[in-house]
Amino acid sequence: MHFSTSFVAAVAALLSASTVDAHMVITSPTPFNPEHLTNSPLDPSGADFPCKFSDTYTAGNGAVPAENIFPAGSQQTLSFKGSAVHGGGSCQLSITEDKLPHKGSVWKVIHSIEGGCPSSADGNLSEDANGSGASVFKFQIPDTIKPADYTFAWTWYNRIGNRELYMNCAAITVTAAVKRRYAPLSTAQTANHVSLSKRQDLPMMFVANINGCTTSEGKDIRFPNPGDSVQYAGKPLNLMGTDQPICSWKDGKPGPMPGNGSGGSKPQPSSTVSVAPQYPTPESIPVSPPASPSVDVPSGYASVPIASRPFNAPVVSPGFFATQKFSAPEPSATPASPLSAPNPGAGAGTTTDKNSSSNSSGSDGNGGSMNGPCSNEGEWNCFGNGLKLQRCASGVWSAVTKVAQGTKCTSNAGNIVILAAKRGVVSPAKMHRRRGHGSHLS
Repeated sequence: MHFSTSFVAAVAALLSASTVDAHMVITSPTPFNPEHLTNSPLDPSGADFPCKFSDTYTAGNGAVPAENIFPAGSQQTLSFKGSAVHGGGSCQLSITEDKLPHKGSVWKVIHSIEGGCPSSADGNLSEDANGSGASVFKFQIPDTIKPADYTFAWTWYNRIGNRELYMNCAAITVTAAVKRRYAPLSTAQTANHVSLSKRQDLPMMFVANINGCTTSEGKDIRFPNPGDSVQYAGKPLNLMGTDQPICSWKDGKPGPMPGNGSGGSKPQPSSTVSVAPQYPTPESIPVSPPASPSVDVPSGYASVPIASRPFNAPVVSPGFFATQKFSAPEPSATPASPLSAPNPGAGAGTTTDKNSSSNSSGSDGNGGSMNGPCSNEGEWNCFGNGLKLQRCASGVWSAVTKVAQGTKCTSNAGNIVILAAKRGVVSPAKMHRRRGHGSHLS
């Protein structure tokens, strides 16, 4: 049977239109003006970057829907409708302070998905423009984000098909983080006066396929700087190697490299990539409290046991999340004498590393107070000649507390023992009665 050229072209156009009708859009967070949001990619010229904004699609009234109000530190859902997943690909989730984003907006990445986004299917799902068969992802609003209104963006580089960039945006409100009991806010959480656009811990959103740098087909791309929150949801064989550029410029020169690599001599637009510093591998977090060691009790005192609060092991979420990375620790000190370099081998002392506990090798109560984050959950710090206490609780050092009158403290490997004069051991009942006078332990 012979078909005319015009007939074949018409069929191809029909199939292409059918596929376009089933392209992907986000359903959570709720996007701007969802009734008028089309599911096509951005124009290759970048004319409708960002957010597909154009003469035919706008942000509408820009109001934040109730379902898009997110507490800082909370886990949220990324979901889609459609079926043309193009063999998956890689996605980034970013935010900007601009309530009505424009081409000069600064986008900061809060989560990257390298591979398997919006699905790990080899091709497309069963055709359905309203289908919900794509993957559902979880992401976290960083707890260091200042409460305010932001614009959220989902960007997607499809693995199979035309070299495209998809982008949907949503108006969101970030509210204050829910403060945990006994846990003062960390320095990072309280330092929210820093503008989002100036934060160095959040990378810039990667942009390609609309700016002259084109990705290769057939592989899930790796981002030049995915940030600290990275998820691998695809098939390992589909993920591009680290020895090839993510995209190539029109003149044939290589673009940026995966990870923190360099992409050759071609100048890169400021909105394209952000080169990140190298991060050290974090130390593992203990999941059980240390065993109670023996403590040398000075003469003239009797030991009084103290009941510790229950130790809660960290909760590990299922999925393909990579280990979170942190910036290299910066030591700080509050010595009484002129500042000198800290001794790495020192045990208890008067200087404090903001990312580690210095009391783990024992303390006779003559050390100093601790400030900021801590890593050994449940650890005690006894100082001030044995008259003051504080504890590592929920990742930060608690406020300083005085011991009960007539007692002293001493610690070893982060465990605490209260010492009472030989004239009598302080009973729990007596300690309880003192609580009304502000000299109790907490």
